[in-house]
Amino acid sequence: MKIKRLCLLIGMLAFFTIVWVVQSSNALSVNFIKVTHLPQDQIVLLLNNSAFGYSSIQAYTLFYAIPFLILFNHFFLPNQIEKIIRGQSRALLYRQRAIRVLFISFIFSMAHTIVNLALMPVYIEYTVLNELSFPMIAVLNTFGLFFFYSFIGLIYGVVEDVVKSSVFSLFVVMLLIGSLYFIDKLGLNQAWGPLKDLVIYTKYLEHEWTLGNVFYTYMRQVMMVIFMFMIGSAVYQRKDFIS
Repeated sequence: MKIKRLCLLIGMLAFFTIVWVVQSSNALSVNFIKVTHLPQDQIVLLLNNSAFGYSSIQAYTLFYAIPFLILFNHFFLPNQIEKIIRGQSRALLYRQRAIRVLFISFIFSMAHTIVNLALMPVYIEYTVLNELSFPMIAVLNTFGLFFFYSFIGLIYGVVEDVVKSSVFSLFVVMLLIGSLYFIDKLGLNQAWGPLKDLVIYTKYLEHEWTLGNVFYTYMRQVMMVIFMFMIGSAVYQRKDFIS
């Protein structure tokens, strides 16, 4: 199991590295960018904008959600039905699963940030990154991703408890996330939505947000996670583990 987990972690870092290299190369290969000779602070924004690329809403939803759920499904041993049959508390078992969701969300978000921080100096000087407070912004974004993927993981658990199929649950969750993304992309949702909080890099680098805005975003995300935890707990209490 230790070797399997190590391979999963290495694979996750390799996946993020490949995405970063491909996305950054594509962004900086555009002819317009080549001829305008953007200053380095604008290149930082370009490589971390919310519209496209490694740290975009599109990547967070359509590119990264499946690897996150695959990591969650394979990182731990499956739950043993015997524990339920022998009368172990369902509330305790659900809390244990929720903790697993939080753990995987954290290491997944950390891996995304580590790769970004490690590779940004390929194009940008350290002094420029420090002047822009980029390391701090990256940490703030990590927590935003942590709450977002915790929310996705809890949704996945609810769907799996209902349909009792990990493959179909993955399909349903991706359909839901994809629908949210395209609704937001087409401008059909003018009100707040969970995807609108995935813009910490862009808002901070454009000096539109302060720490107060970020913490307000965290509060919304935490409320979403708690809400989904409560729904998941209710569904888990009624789950039929035998059929």
